[in-house]
Amino acid sequence: MTLNLSYGDLGDACAAAHALDLIGDRWSLIVVRELMFGPRTAPDLRSSLIGASTEELNDRLQFLERAGVVVETELGYLTKTTAYALTDWGRELEKVLSVLSLWALEGSAHFPVPSTGMTPSGVMVAMRTMVPPQSLPTQTPLRATWRLTDARCPDVEPLQFRLDWNEYGFDLDVGELARADISVTGDSTAWAGVALLGQPLADALEKGDLRVEGDRAALGRVLLVFSDAMAAVGA
Repeated sequence: MTLNLSYGDLGDACAAAHALDLIGDRWSLIVVRELMFGPRTAPDLRSSLIGASTEELNDRLQFLERAGVVVETELGYLTKTTAYALTDWGRELEKVLSVLSLWALEGSAHFPVPSTGMTPSGVMVAMRTMVPPQSLPTQTPLRATWRLTDARCPDVEPLQFRLDWNEYGFDLDVGELARADISVTGDSTAWAGVALLGQPLADALEKGDLRVEGDRAALGRVLLVFSDAMAAVGA
C-alpha cells in the first residue's frame, strides 16, 4: 500500500502526524495488537481481524513491513510456514495501545466502549494495560495460566498465557507454567466479560464458555485486581 499524500506532503512536520501516517490506518494497530504476543500467520491474523478483507490485511502487512513495524519470519523447523512478527520498535506500540484504551475507558460515559467480542491477544493486552506489572507486589505468590480461544474463529489455535505474581510484581505474558495455582480455559470474550466487565464467573462456567481448575480463591484475587483497576478509571 502506498500513501499518496502524507501529512508531511501537506506541510505538517508534527511527529504525531507522521506516526498517524505509519499506523493510523483502520487495521494497523489491530494487526500490532494481534502480534503483541508472538508471530502469527496471515490466515490466523485474517481470522482475528473480523471485517478485514484479505487484500486489506496484505496491504497493511506489506506497508508495516516497509515501515519497520513488522518483519516476515518463519514458524517451524521442518515445515517452514511464513508468519509475521513485531520488530523491537513495533512492540513499543503496546504503550500506544494502552494509552488509547485508557483514554477510551475514561470517556466511556460519552461514547461507551463496545462489549461485543475480544480476541485472546486483545483481552491480554487489555489486562496488561489495566494492571502495570510493577505496581502490584504481593506477599503471597500466585501463578495462573490461561488457554484461550476465540469462539468466532474456531480454526485458529488457542493461545497460552501465564501470570507470575510475586513480591517483585505482576508479570503477565504469553507462555506456560509447569505448575499453576489456577488454570482457565475457554473463550476469550467470556474471560474478558468476567475479568474486565464484572460479569459473573458462575454464568460463564454454567454455559461452558470457561473451565477453571485449581484454587478458586486464587482466581478471586486475580479478579479483584482487575475489578479495582476498572473502577479506578470509571469503567
